[in-house]
Amino acid sequence: MDNQPVIHIQNFEGPLDLLLHLIKSASIDIYDIPIVEITDQYMTALRQMQDHQLDVAGDYFVMAATLMKMKAKLLLPQQTDDDADDDEPSLEEMQAALVEQLVTYQRYKEAAKWFKQRQQDQQRFYTRPEADVPANVRLGKLKPGITFDQVQQALIDLMDKQREPAMPLRMIDGERYTVKAQMSKIRFRLRKTKVAISFKQFFDPKPNRDEVVTTFLALLEMTKQHEVTLDQPNRVLPITVKKAKLGDSK
Repeated sequence: MDNQPVIHIQNFEGPLDLLLHLIKSASIDIYDIPIVEITDQYMTALRQMQDHQLDVAGDYFVMAATLMKMKAKLLLPQQTDDDADDDEPSLEEMQAALVEQLVTYQRYKEAAKWFKQRQQDQQRFYTRPEADVPANVRLGKLKPGITFDQVQQALIDLMDKQREPAMPLRMIDGERYTVKAQMSKIRFRLRKTKVAISFKQFFDPKPNRDEVVTTFLALLEMTKQHEVTLDQPNRVLPITVKKAKLGDSK
């Protein structure tokens, strides 16, 4: 393959970590993984790890067997309904399970990275208890009715008045959702079923504003390109989305 990424041997945290590394290195859409290409790259990585005499855990070979099985299902002729095993998952089901594992792993990995960064930021702050006044320091005399605490508070109030107001801080998150990625996600969901899907099913149980807006724009773009059709029989029933038929101009 001409566009194979350069694999730098390192200690991956597991087969999903290696697979996610290959997907990102090859700029592959996680919701549209080319099984043949990613399987060949994964097997190449395993051979390189063995050539460097690295201790390869059994989980890596389990993932390799799964990918090889998916590749075989894709390349071999499709079985008829009589020959197919009811307990044997289809290629689409295996792809969906793999994508779900990768997405879940990626979320946990990003969360762990965020917590690690917060920990590193917190280590840059140091605190110490309030120091007592040294014994050799003589405090001045105050008139009756005034304490040193009152004088200290007056100084703090004066400093607060002179201090410039702090600019409001806001954490800016990286771009988590793109129109292209949401379009790929919608195509993947529609390929798994032949019936219309409710509009709400394209979102997480508790979607944020970025996901809602980006997914809505993706649906509009796919409708414009005649990839999907939107339907709502009446105002009571929810809006449904289904793959557009050939020649459908809705």
